[in-house]
Amino acid sequence: MKGSNCRPATAMRKKDAEQFAPRFRASRWGAAPAICLSMSLMLYGAYSADSSPSEVEIKAAFVLNFVRLVKWDVVAGEANPSELAICTLGNSDFASALQRVAGGKGIGTRSIVVRVNPNPDVLRCRVLVVDASQYPIARPILRDIRTAPVLTIGNGPGLLAIGGMFELLVEDHRVQFDASLEAIQRAGLDVSARLLQLSRNLRKGPNAGL
Repeated sequence: MKGSNCRPATAMRKKDAEQFAPRFRASRWGAAPAICLSMSLMLYGAYSADSSPSEVEIKAAFVLNFVRLVKWDVVAGEANPSELAICTLGNSDFASALQRVAGGKGIGTRSIVVRVNPNPDVLRCRVLVVDASQYPIARPILRDIRTAPVLTIGNGPGLLAIGGMFELLVEDHRVQFDASLEAIQRAGLDVSARLLQLSRNLRKGPNAGL
């Protein structure tokens, strides 16, 4: 499925932020432009006129929008229902960008926190973000949480093949993403259809990597 065409991953100044909106045919994806536009507005106020968000910061804005397009039910035994924890397996530039862009933001009545957790589970992490360098160690973790309502997002191609739900990509100087409907449904997550419509490639079958 062809989808996201959000503007470039590099060289976007504050005055160019409005150009971060997608080039969409509104007649086909009526609600889609608002999703990418909200990402541009998040970045709009965060930089001076002469500064530019990095690729990982734009990807972090995508993650925040993904989180906001999921219906989050409280899980019995959840460590802190007033928080929505985004976990990373380790420190990385992407993890730091997530902290800057998403940390402290709100989703419903919850406050988003970003923390490192090398052993994530649904009671402590509702979102797991994996940097490409961590994919080799992520496979058994994704297998353990595959039926838990944990949103899994990778920075780079390859996460869907080992059981993840979303992977962020750069193609033609644009940040885009692929999604696995099978992984989302297996976890029982209620993800907005608007978000899935924006995916570059929506995979509906099972992943061989599991």
